[in-house]
Amino acid sequence: MRKTIIGRTMSMAAMAKDLRTVRLADDEAVRDNARRHLAQRMGKLRGLPQKLGQILSMSDEEASAHPFSELTDAAKPLPFETVRSILESTWGGPIDMVVSDIDPHGRAASLGQVHKAVLHSGEQVAVKVAYPGIRQAVMNDLKMLGWLSGPVGDLRRGFDMSAYRGEIMRNLNEELDYTKELSHQKRYAELALQYGTVVVPKVFETWSSNGVLVSAWEDGVTLEEVVRWPAPDRRELAWRLLQHFLTMVFDHGFVHGDPHPGNYRFRIDPSRGPTIVLYDYGSVATLSPHDRMVLLKLIADTAANRGDPMGLLVELGFDAALLEPIGAKLPAVCKILFEPFCQVYKFDLGGWHRRERLDDVLGDDRWNFRMAGPARLILLMRAFRGVIFYLDRLGEEVSWERALSGILARHESSLATLPIPSTSTCASTFDALAKHLRIEVRRQGVTKVSLTFPAGSIENLPALLDDDLADRIRQRGIDIHEIVRNCRRGGYAPGELFVLEEPDQDRSLRVWME
Repeated sequence: MRKTIIGRTMSMAAMAKDLRTVRLADDEAVRDNARRHLAQRMGKLRGLPQKLGQILSMSDEEASAHPFSELTDAAKPLPFETVRSILESTWGGPIDMVVSDIDPHGRAASLGQVHKAVLHSGEQVAVKVAYPGIRQAVMNDLKMLGWLSGPVGDLRRGFDMSAYRGEIMRNLNEELDYTKELSHQKRYAELALQYGTVVVPKVFETWSSNGVLVSAWEDGVTLEEVVRWPAPDRRELAWRLLQHFLTMVFDHGFVHGDPHPGNYRFRIDPSRGPTIVLYDYGSVATLSPHDRMVLLKLIADTAANRGDPMGLLVELGFDAALLEPIGAKLPAVCKILFEPFCQVYKFDLGGWHRRERLDDVLGDDRWNFRMAGPARLILLMRAFRGVIFYLDRLGEEVSWERALSGILARHESSLATLPIPSTSTCASTFDALAKHLRIEVRRQGVTKVSLTFPAGSIENLPALLDDDLADRIRQRGIDIHEIVRNCRRGGYAPGELFVLEEPDQDRSLRVWME
């Protein structure tokens, strides 16, 4: 056992070295090679490293995600004789007592693997078997979590990991207990049944245990195949994915928390149309009714430019002491985070650039915001990132505002009576944000052009200027992209952006936020 632990520790150290190379290398070829090595190590180690690799497979950058994609569906499985021994021990006799046929080639995942089998009743099932010793391996890995913080948040020294480690420990303990997963799966099936857009495999409790889970075999195609579907089918699927996510969050507070592509399949049902087949219910995010309404109010207030986001964030569990120094920046942060809900039309995820914009708004204060977040929201944030990943890959825009409108209507009375204490000054309310972007062209003292756009249009300022005007601006040494970044750094506050004077033409261009 000691030799095994030492060997795993050395492998984890090598993985940490690869992680450092991925983060710090200047040469893209070197980074890409390090990613491949890292993915291979994660697949061999299974457990927590492979689970982190699955998170990396959902990176916003496809080139960065590709080396980790096999970790979602194609890691090397255990020998079947090992699986046979586990099943015979669980079922109390030969496996043919339960199944008439079983595929010896399993599909490996991070904590266990799945074999397709046929019950004597003729039903096709998925037999999920936990890896022997996986619980102890995961617990040992958690002790070394400091080395692995980079992929899931780039956490710096001095950050107290205890709350996050405790939450991760709780989630993994649930994921390692298949009786708990069975309970989650049954409840999810009951909730999803009323919507008809998600298929949750039926569980067979008689043949399931703490380390074995038997579910109905449900087929579907991968995301890679779905992206080749006709546009109307992809658009409908994108809409259903978003609706399902929002409904599970706000109506039920019960959200699938492991959204990597290995857990999702898709198909077109003759009667229901595009359908989501959802596997693996070990990781489920739960939200209390109070937290659901606080989060819903935060999104609604952000879209309506009203109220105090700090009070809602603190009520949601954020650390008030860490938020207080950045209170004036929080309205701009929320506008970026919840921007898809703030537009009445279909939202283009490709133009969001949320990470870049948040870094510009927060600057070095980004650590305050990241560390202020409550550990209990880890799985919810992962699920949110998951729905963004799928919508982005499908390439079809949908209206987030429309998807949320029905939910807001259902919870109108609860939102109206939700008590939220005020914790900050006017500087941290949405009133501090500019409401409009203004562009004005004057010639010979007379206004020739006067344009008013929503304040968020500042992100598209370069596209709002015609080529000739953009050239004249560049010739005067005005950097439009830097102006946009400075607007972010200022928290999208009202003020002058730039003035272009052209005396020879008796013409001037003024751009400002108000």
